[in-house]
Amino acid sequence: MVLGGVWAHIAAALYGPVAWRRAADLAGRIAPHISGGQVLDLGAGSGHTAALLRLWHGFSVTLLDVPPHSGAFGQRWIAQPIAGMLAQQYSLPRRSYDGHTVPFPDQNFDTVLLAFVLHHCPDPEQVLREAVRVSRGRVLVLEDTGGATGWADALINLEWGHPQQERTRTEWLALFAACGLSVQHEQGWTSRYGVRVAHTLFVLERASAAHQAPAS
Repeated sequence: MVLGGVWAHIAAALYGPVAWRRAADLAGRIAPHISGGQVLDLGAGSGHTAALLRLWHGFSVTLLDVPPHSGAFGQRWIAQPIAGMLAQQYSLPRRSYDGHTVPFPDQNFDTVLLAFVLHHCPDPEQVLREAVRVSRGRVLVLEDTGGATGWADALINLEWGHPQQERTRTEWLALFAACGLSVQHEQGWTSRYGVRVAHTLFVLERASAAHQAPAS
C-alpha cells in the first residue's frame, strides 16, 4: 500500500504538467453544460478533470471506471493510481464496474460525463445506454471526430489489444439517436498535445427530457 502510494505521487508528478493543463481546458468547456450538482464521470481515467469540476465549480463528482485489461499499461501504471490519490485529496467517490452495467439506480445523477471513453469501449452503445439510464436526462460526450488514428491513440494512452471505435461526426450522431438522445449543443476544437486531433463536445438530452426543459 505504501509503495503504491509512493508510485501514485511519482506518476502524478510526471504526468501532472500535461494532465492538469488538459483538464483545465476540458473542465472549462464542460462546466457550463452540467445540469445539476450530481455528476457521474463514467470512464474517469486519471480523475484530473473531475477534480477541477469539484474544486473550481463545486460539483459533486463520482468517478467510475473499469479495471485495466492486460494491455492497458497507461491505465494500470498511471491513470488509476493517480485517480485513487486524487479521489482521496478532493473527496471524490470512486467505484469500479464491469463495463456493462453501471452500479447505480435509474436517474441517480443529474449529468453523466463520457470524456473520450466511447471509442475505447467494446460495446459503446451499451455503455451509452447505461449512461442514459442513470442520468436524469443530460449526458455529455466528448469524442475525437477527426485527425486521430488508432495507433496514435494507443501510443498516447499506452494501450494495446483494445478496441478502437473511432467514428465520424455523422456516425456519432446516429449512435446518439439510437440511444434516444437529442443533441442540444455542439462545440468543436483542436488539441495539440503531441498529436493534432479534432474533438467535439456533444451536449445530449433524453428526447423526453429535452421536451420538458430548455437546454442551458
